[in-house]
Amino acid sequence: MRLIAPTAFKGTRTPLEAARFLARPGDRLLPLSDGGDGFLECLHHALGGAWRSVEAADPFGRRRAVPVLELPDGTVALECARIVGLAGLDRLDPRTARSLGLAEALAQVIKAPRLWIGLGGSATVDGGLGWPPFDLSHATAFCDVRTDLADAAERFGPQKGARPEDIPELQARLLDQGLPTGPRTGAAGGLGARLLFLGATLVDGGEALLDELDFEGRCSACSAVVTGEGRLDATTLEGKLPLVVARRAKRLGLPVQGRFGSRGPGWEAAAAAFDEVAFEVT
Repeated sequence: MRLIAPTAFKGTRTPLEAARFLARPGDRLLPLSDGGDGFLECLHHALGGAWRSVEAADPFGRRRAVPVLELPDGTVALECARIVGLAGLDRLDPRTARSLGLAEALAQVIKAPRLWIGLGGSATVDGGLGWPPFDLSHATAFCDVRTDLADAAERFGPQKGARPEDIPELQARLLDQGLPTGPRTGAAGGLGARLLFLGATLVDGGEALLDELDFEGRCSACSAVVTGEGRLDATTLEGKLPLVVARRAKRLGLPVQGRFGSRGPGWEAAAAAFDEVAFEVT
């Protein structure tokens, strides 16, 4: 029996779909997310819970129902990417895209004993501009990057539709709000900084989720671990989830098979982190 623990193959398969695609009969599935796309799906698959929906605005103010997950212990989980994310938008414009929809969703579940927020995949670079002053001291934000607030606009603005001439404006908007800086504050276009300002705890999404899902326990009786994502390249070595999985599996003495949709610059060095690498047709 192998543990099948991939994250999303972006644009083709969710984490759970990827796990099912890579599995053989008898394998154990543990789809994973670093706080970005698929965060709620992974929690529900591993921990169960009850789905609910709340109404919230998308990045351009269009209202619709969005999912939240109430876990068996009462923790309520939300996924930024499902509320103010890139998927399903008919345009990208981080100058006008707003994250208020996530604040609206939080307001409707604020009384939960604990809040988990998957923080990644946003279409916004606004740092939570205009959010009300919540007390989020009972919230944990699972961040998909360690980027500082000061670097968020330059690093992530282009993938959200920013032109080169937009970057200084976006950066100034983030830095002029008096938000804290430091590791993970740049997650989700500066929402990490807003959540930290409101009292939330920021954690490394991949590592924290592996802890919460008892990765080591789920490796019990497994002969190998299979992990992967859409692309293997130099950025894999910057702490992406397949690398985190590989390191933890190797500490248990388990061989690690990497499965990826494609390869990019630097993939040869990244491949050395795995005992075996293959590229799947997704």
